[in-house]
Amino acid sequence: MNGLGGYGWLGMFAVGSAMLSFTLAGTIRIGRTSRLAFMLERLRERERLSRLTPREAEKRSAKERAFLEKARLAGVSAQWSFARYRQLQGLLGATLAGLLGMAHMAAERISGTAFSFPPDAGLVVKLILGFGAGWSLPHVGLLAAGHSRKARLLMEIAKLSHRLSVCVSERADIRELLLRAGRPLVLLKPYLQELAVLWGKDRGTAIRRFRDGVGISEAYPLVNALEAIRRADSHEVAKVLKEQTAGIEATLSAEINRKLENAPIWISFYIMVPFAVIVLLFLYPWLVSISEQLRTSFQG
Repeated sequence: MNGLGGYGWLGMFAVGSAMLSFTLAGTIRIGRTSRLAFMLERLRERERLSRLTPREAEKRSAKERAFLEKARLAGVSAQWSFARYRQLQGLLGATLAGLLGMAHMAAERISGTAFSFPPDAGLVVKLILGFGAGWSLPHVGLLAAGHSRKARLLMEIAKLSHRLSVCVSERADIRELLLRAGRPLVLLKPYLQELAVLWGKDRGTAIRRFRDGVGISEAYPLVNALEAIRRADSHEVAKVLKEQTAGIEATLSAEINRKLENAPIWISFYIMVPFAVIVLLFLYPWLVSISEQLRTSFQG
């Protein structure tokens, strides 16, 4: 039973690792530049969404809609559907549970304890904790990536606003101005290029696609500025743009100040959690010793 159990755990771990590697390998881009791959992914996503009827869109669960919103904010490829995300959670959970199970069995072999079926409570708890931790890893990674990308977008919006106010002139074309101001940017650059291309065809559609592509509320002042430019006369574009960029900078400054005011709360949280863990680890041997003495005194 001991040998069969060990080979069973090894087989489960090998199958889970192979499936996880196959899943992750499918996302590697080969032979394409990042910009071209980005545009192709957006085209596929739009084609897929355009094929969805309103009834099919309503059938999406709340969890699926929340995942799609977080994935879009984090910049995840459109190929990652909700089903594939669940598959990744299950594979990571099974892999981590398998690793903990193998470590538990190795410790039992070293100590000379034979494997028994059904397994003991310690192994079951480790499997549950390992699966739960592996299941939560993609969610934590998605939230962290979304938070990081949102912060980078916020800084790029502020940089874009400043460059627009610097590059603006009376005779500058708005498309050339957007491309010139977006040259040093990374995340906003593809959206600005698409905006400049569609600006000459349909300005309203171009602004809506830019708003939906960026997908954060901090971009609304910039969207409002583009709307004001779209409705302004050609000789008033420079004046309107200067007024709107000043409003964008004021809005972003207020947002940054609010985050700085809330920063001490998170700093205290980051400090207190490790401190509490250290205190518990320091007191744990004393608690075990006291409990053993109390148990011995009551039994005696």
